[in-house]
Amino acid sequence: MKRSGRREPYTEIGIRRLACARCGEPARFQWNACADGNLWRPMCTRCDVAINLLVLRFMRDPDAAKKAAAYKLAKA
Repeated sequence: MKRSGRREPYTEIGIRRLACARCGEPARFQWNACADGNLWRPMCTRCDVAINLLVLRFMRDPDAAKKAAAYKLAKA
């Protein structure tokens, strides 16, 4: 699968034309990471929720699961 990414954030219309960089589903959101050259990567809703949960767990947030569940409902 080709990994897409760009230096500037995608527009709202532009992101919806792309596939998720992780799973290939239609993208709705975007992420970037310093270690990845700050490239903006398209993400689908499922992967966006998963990466948010991963970060909350990494930060040892005691309410990670609750926050991720609320975030998932808000993005549905």
